Amino acid sequence: MLAGAALRVRRATEHDARAAATIIAEALAEYALPFEPEGRDADVATFGDKPEHDDFVAEDGASGRALGVASVGPQGDEGVAWISKVFVAKEARRRGVGRALLEAAHAAARSRGFREVGLRTRVIFREAIALYESAGYVRREDPAAIAPGDVVYYRRL
Repeated sequence: MLAGAALRVRRATEHDARAAATIIAEALAEYALPFEPEGRDADVATFGDKPEHDDFVAEDGASGRALGVASVGPQGDEGVAWISKVFVAKEARRRGVGRALLEAAHAAARSRGFREVGLRTRVIFREAIALYESAGYVRREDPAAIAPGDVVYYRRL
C-alpha cells in the first residue's frame, strides 16, 4: 500500500481528461481491448467537467503523477449512483489506489444523498472484480450489462 503522503486522491478538473484517457487506454490495451472515444469511452472527454458527477484522480503525493481515476454520478434510478471509469495504472495496482478511489466515490455519492452505488465491469477484469467484491459489491443480473462479457455490481452505502 502507498503510504499516506505518497497517495493523494483529489477531485478532478477538466485538465485531467487527458491523463484519464491515457490511464484507461493503457489498461484496456493490456486486455487487447480498444479505447473507444466515440463509443463506450466517450464520457472520458468530459472527465472532471460534469457538474452532476464527482470525478477523482489518485496521484503520487510526491510527484503529482496520476495513478488512477474514477467517476460517480446519477444512474437514473432514484437513490442509485453509478460508478464508472475506475482504472489504475499498472505499476500502481495492488497498492491501495483502487480502494482509495472507491472510498472517495462512495463518500461523494453519500454526500449527494445516494443510498446505493452500482457499476458495470467486464468479466475479464478479474482483479477489479476481486476489489469490488472485497469492498462489499454484489453481482446482480441487470439490463445495464449491455454488452457480452459485462457484469453489474451494486453496493449499499
